[in-house]
Amino acid sequence: MNEYRPANDRDESDIARLLAKVGPRVQPPATAAADVRAALESEWRRTVATRRQRRRFTGWAAAAGIAVAAIGSWVARPLYLPEAATVATITRVVGDVQVESSGGQWASLAAGSAVKSGAVLRTGDHGRAALDLASGVHLRLDSETRLAFNDGHEAALAQGAVYVDSDPGQRSASFVLDTVAGDVRHLGTQYEARLEGGVLRVGIREGSVEVSGRRASVVGSAGEVLEIGEGRVTRAVLAPNAAAWDWVTDVTPPFSIEGRTVAEFLAWAGRETGRRVVYASPEVERLAQGVTLNGSVEGLPPQQAVAAVLATTSLETTVTADGIQVERASP
Repeated sequence: MNEYRPANDRDESDIARLLAKVGPRVQPPATAAADVRAALESEWRRTVATRRQRRRFTGWAAAAGIAVAAIGSWVARPLYLPEAATVATITRVVGDVQVESSGGQWASLAAGSAVKSGAVLRTGDHGRAALDLASGVHLRLDSETRLAFNDGHEAALAQGAVYVDSDPGQRSASFVLDTVAGDVRHLGTQYEARLEGGVLRVGIREGSVEVSGRRASVVGSAGEVLEIGEGRVTRAVLAPNAAAWDWVTDVTPPFSIEGRTVAEFLAWAGRETGRRVVYASPEVERLAQGVTLNGSVEGLPPQQAVAAVLATTSLETTVTADGIQVERASP
């Protein structure tokens, strides 16, 4: 008489014998994984295109999870304009900076290159880039950054850091930086957005910045750094001349001093280094406003440029931790 076995035990025994006969599963070739990934990316692009006019994020924490689950890597936003238009111009390149072509290939960029709507830019380990948008907003990309442009007023940051600078006279110039943690909008003129591991850090150097998701928004002011991740927002102090800003000056676009006054040049240097320009007296300030410069400071970091330029005038400067003090040169 056969021993009775429960149905579950019989099923498990049968499955075990079947697996033993079949042997180990044949592993797919490595190229198959890449093909599947490419197919998922293509489908994701089409899906996002149909939802372009909707809100892009369901919340800071939820959005990060969606982005990781969808592909596990960056997917650029699709081009939604009928034709690709020039949205920015590269003004300076340091190291390896590339743009993705329509065929999925990467090509190196140089100063003077045009950036089209829908383009994806990436910088290498030591690569950095500076761009001028048609709207008047200036961008700088740190190393290991990926950024995609929808148009001249909107871009999506997948990883790395972007420094956004709008000239004081261009405060109304609109620019939205999309991230998995929220949309970043400048209410002032200078900030850095850095995305690492789904956590967004926004340092505000000048003015103020709003970061908004579907369910919440937060505003930060000059001298603050916001950290947004896992549904939490924390604030800390960040001085405008802190070391965290040093990389920005490594890719400073050329500044033409030809025909500019000393006062204009110093104002530029002050904004580039996060320092306040202080004149020793009203007379010294008037002198700075009346002296016209010529020549070039291309290739020089802002602080070195200040020393080089002022050496040709009757003024001299002392650079302190938080200021550039200007006075008459000693006889």
